[in-house]
Amino acid sequence: MSAAAAGLALGAALSLLGTTGTAQAAPSSADGYAATVQANSNLRDAPNTSSRIWGTTTKVTEAGIACYTRGQYVQVGSYGTNVWYYGTVIDYDIGHIYSNVWMWGGNVNVGADPAPGIPGC
Repeated sequence: MSAAAAGLALGAALSLLGTTGTAQAAPSSADGYAATVQANSNLRDAPNTSSRIWGTTTKVTEAGIACYTRGQYVQVGSYGTNVWYYGTVIDYDIGHIYSNVWMWGGNVNVGADPAPGIPGC
């Protein structure tokens, strides 16, 4: 499935299920870049590890990424980055949508931080 088609499917699912959460700074664009988030990833209300946790993924989970910013640098193992992605995460297992959340770049499966094609917030 293309990224555009995945984004449309994600948008349709979002409109059916509702939303929760707030964010530090909401971007004006829709969550349009389809990605996945690794299991055990904290979903936060700001791009740093001291901010509120809205939820934690239990498995690899679908996400719609709207934009990225440079926030707190985090190092886990041999990988570190200060890139944080803003968007929506869908946990189908528990039927919950986390909207307007920040995800550390090391947990978002996009290939590079920041990922090509994702705009800055």
